[in-house]
Amino acid sequence: MKIKYTFLLLSLIFASFSFEMKANIVYASQDTQHSEIDLSNITYIKSETERDIELEEAFSKVYNLKRGEHKIKYYYNRIDLNNDKKPETFVYLSGPYVCGTGGCSGLIFQEVDDEYKLVSRFSLVRTPIIIQEKMTNGWKNIMMYVAGGGITPSYKELKFNGETYPLNPSVQPDVKNGKIKGVGIISDDISENTGIKF
Repeated sequence: MKIKYTFLLLSLIFASFSFEMKANIVYASQDTQHSEIDLSNITYIKSETERDIELEEAFSKVYNLKRGEHKIKYYYNRIDLNNDKKPETFVYLSGPYVCGTGGCSGLIFQEVDDEYKLVSRFSLVRTPIIIQEKMTNGWKNIMMYVAGGGITPSYKELKFNGETYPLNPSVQPDVKNGKIKGVGIISDDISENTGIKF
């Protein structure tokens, strides 16, 4: 009887060790997939902490949100995307209503006549968002990491088409290997109690 239990215990230990080894191999393969992309030149900044009532009104109209109803938190940074010396505003929205397994929602606004005008909206957003120095059609390329929801993990490059950026980063081209220069915005730890409650 003791031999039977000893064999059972050894089998469980081996199975656990085998599972752990497989998990490590999968994790390592995901890590090495992006080893050719060098992010060492990226400067990371955290989001703003002050509420912006006008910005709240602008994004709530886009998603038809009511204050306090959907447990929404938002994060934002102001950054000049088109080199006109006037910063655009990138907003990242978090909460069950605006997120899924692949990520959350994002928006870019431009201030026109003291009002926020929508430039782009995004799905499947994960932070941080990298604003590259490279430009297309006068606007900086955006780099986003996509994963989850059955998506193969990869970095995607979103280019301005003259009017807007693409909605869905997961179907955009992979970022080419090499050294990336730019700024990583909204580099907060989203899992902590951060963000501004809406």
